[in-house]
Amino acid sequence: MIKGIFCDLDGTLYRGGISPQDVKAIDEARLHGINFNIATGRVFKHSINILEEVATGGYLICENGSYIYDPDGTCIYKANLTDDQVKKIIEVYRSLDYIDPVEDVIYFKYEGQVIMATDGSSADYFTKGYEVDGNFMDRDTFDDKIGNIGILSPDKDKLNMLVDKYRKELSSDLEVYLSSETTINIVPSGVSKFEAIKMVCKKENISLDEIVTIGDSPNDISMLKNVKMSFVMDNALDIVKAEAKFSTPSVADAIKMVIDYNDEIGG
Repeated sequence: MIKGIFCDLDGTLYRGGISPQDVKAIDEARLHGINFNIATGRVFKHSINILEEVATGGYLICENGSYIYDPDGTCIYKANLTDDQVKKIIEVYRSLDYIDPVEDVIYFKYEGQVIMATDGSSADYFTKGYEVDGNFMDRDTFDDKIGNIGILSPDKDKLNMLVDKYRKELSSDLEVYLSSETTINIVPSGVSKFEAIKMVCKKENISLDEIVTIGDSPNDISMLKNVKMSFVMDNALDIVKAEAKFSTPSVADAIKMVIDYNDEIGG
């Protein structure tokens, strides 16, 4: 029996908005005793703003697993980068001659905010919900409050080069990966959506066989490939589709299948 759903936001539940069909399906899931949770790369503040119309009543996993908030909005887990780690990431970024700071934009998820060293709006990375601080990278301390660092670029070759470079330069206590077609992310080792989901399941005393995951991007792969029932959006990249058990046009369709599955097994 499925007791919980963990769903990505951007490109999955949120596609310029949350559809009325998805809102209704989430309510239906809750009526059937299925807890609906969010697992996103977004910071807490952005996530809450998006979810205003959806009373999920579930957990909120933010910044690709760096933060976990319980249904009351209390942070119950956080994994931040140390000042030394942040400074090393900045040092490598500044040392690369193929980096264009205007086009290849570094950003920091700091204390629930997105801080960009350069305004990336011209490249359509972010249109709102971020701050530009050209002096941020020169701070003496970051107060151990950065949970996630990303670099955005339209150049896939550059992104692959950045992943390789950072994996060589950084210690094993950091993980570097492509989180989308235009983004790499750097997080503390052991941080992922799936690891955060495992923590929630342990807290709620449910097994991984009793949950479903829904996503669409490379940063969802960890939670798609490690559970028995996972759904990927029909328009997702092939590398993501390969890791999920089912493909679906919408969250509502996935939820319907989950409810039907529970009905079939007598849940």
